[in-house]
Amino acid sequence: MALLRARVMPSSLMRPSATLLAACGLAWWGFGPGRGVADEPPLDAEVAVTAAVSPTDAYFEHARRRDGQVSAAALGRRLLRVHAEDADVLDTLAWGILTDDTLRHRDLPLALAASRAALAAAGGEDLDVLETHARALFESGRRDEAVAVQRRAVERCDDPSTRLAFEEVLRAYADPPPEPGTTDEERIRAIEQAALALVDAGRAVSVADLLDRTSSEPCAVEISRPAEEPCPAESLYERARPSVVVMAALEPDLDTGELEVSLATGFVVHASGVVVTNFHVIDVPESPVLVAMTADGAVHAVTSVLAVSPLADIAVCRLDGRHDLPALAFNTAARPGLHLHALSHPDAAFWSLTDGILSRFFVLREDGLARTMFTTTADFAVGSSGGPLLDERGNVVGMVSSTLAIYAAEGSARRGACADVRRPARAVPRKAARISAAVHPDIDQPAGDFQMGLNMCVPAADILALLGAKP
Repeated sequence: MALLRARVMPSSLMRPSATLLAACGLAWWGFGPGRGVADEPPLDAEVAVTAAVSPTDAYFEHARRRDGQVSAAALGRRLLRVHAEDADVLDTLAWGILTDDTLRHRDLPLALAASRAALAAAGGEDLDVLETHARALFESGRRDEAVAVQRRAVERCDDPSTRLAFEEVLRAYADPPPEPGTTDEERIRAIEQAALALVDAGRAVSVADLLDRTSSEPCAVEISRPAEEPCPAESLYERARPSVVVMAALEPDLDTGELEVSLATGFVVHASGVVVTNFHVIDVPESPVLVAMTADGAVHAVTSVLAVSPLADIAVCRLDGRHDLPALAFNTAARPGLHLHALSHPDAAFWSLTDGILSRFFVLREDGLARTMFTTTADFAVGSSGGPLLDERGNVVGMVSSTLAIYAAEGSARRGACADVRRPARAVPRKAARISAAVHPDIDQPAGDFQMGLNMCVPAADILALLGAKP
């Protein structure tokens, strides 16, 4: 469920590392509160120094760390003690815990204690503090108290637009709307947690092992017959969505060394869990695991890589424990002008459908080797690599691979992979990938104005060849 936030935080309460605090919406993800406020150990020296510099920032920094639950709780206890009379600090702490969905450790008892202390420090009349306390009560399961506090905020509000927003939140507390579903951030966190659980349980196959055991020889996969009846885009989406997966690896952050999720796309070619994606998506030997999330939210380990083509940028993977996935068929007779749909996960906007046409086929020569590719006007970006390009019958015409950005100055151009890649055949974590949506983050920006982007794809015939199937 998402409830609108009724206020915009004063600039004095905004913290540089907590920009999401100004976003709208209740956080309804189920990662649970942290440890209680009263049972935390004293601050160690490092945490104490950080807290002395910027206590609220320090709390949120530690609450975002995978191993930061204890230190965040210690910082929270310090904030309650040292800033017991500072309503602004306490309100910022409580509101951030309640609304910042990047926190790995969401301490509802701390949020409630901080909001209660902020209300006392503000004399019980501050509208922002009342709103925060009502939210803390509501998320702690104390709905009647939340309604009463929010009603006080409505009654004391003189600004008409703010009062209307307060009233809307009050109605939502009194009669909560249905839960709308899972957010993209929740899916990312679920993938991350499942991948780490596989590693911790010893059930993961490292990517280095997967690459050691694979081959560039074609495998033998029986493919489905192409669909013949066209269908409208909305029907095509519902038909193809269960066949498109989220590919994910865990890679060390360049600054902290902490494992971060790197995301891309893949699609099912056989019901037994055989999935095709780009080679550069799986070429992450430092990752302890490679997983795929299916459309039903289940996360499965990749247990083997059946075949790869680094030149054509193709990898054929097998998922653990799935034998009922709907497979996509292929169309190798596509020609320029054909209407196409791309179904992928650009920048973690999961299962996004875009459309365009097949622009042209061309030969790309690199390092003395040549391959055929095609371009399309269908949009894609980081996270889309490995996604299928579908015709109007739902058959795979090709697979997303990379983009070529064209700039005006001296005809300079630059190609960057779309699945979080810093160079061909290399994936990077989502955090780094967000620096640039469609071009390579590690290459200096060319001089001159951007003119257009060419979206480059692997043709179906190359995929079929690696699958050991005839066009």
